[in-house]
Amino acid sequence: MIRIGVISDTHLNKPTDDFKTTIGRLFSEVDMVIHAGDMTSALVYDYLSNWDLRAVAGNMDDHDLRVMVPEKRVEEVSGKRIGIIHGRGSPFGLERVVLGEFSGVDVIVFGHSHIPLNAMSGQVHLCNPGSYRSSKTVGMLEVGEEITFRLIEIS
Repeated sequence: MIRIGVISDTHLNKPTDDFKTTIGRLFSEVDMVIHAGDMTSALVYDYLSNWDLRAVAGNMDDHDLRVMVPEKRVEEVSGKRIGIIHGRGSPFGLERVVLGEFSGVDVIVFGHSHIPLNAMSGQVHLCNPGSYRSSKTVGMLEVGEEITFRLIEIS
């Protein structure tokens, strides 16, 4: 079983002490971290690189960050394919938008809406961890024979 910490929409200019403490605690036992965009600054990327990081660019990310990470990617974990994208446009119907970006994936991790989501569309798990700052949530994705995703409220 691979445990993946999932985060999106941090919107930080730099990793604050509170961010480091909170993420350090919540992701202390993960094998990998996925960030679904809008880190805003390459300094946040640098901090999250303390883990095995897979990240994509969001619409609010600075130029330095946009040249470091792709807009979307697919990762294979324990034989499962995970699509990662930030998302775009209105938060209403965002699930259809991200589904249209991938084929042959088991999971799609996305952000942009700041609205946490744990849902299925056919055989595809849709995982939006919400926003670190506004909804105050992150996610935990476990990938093995089965796939599970749970939302975690930041206290």
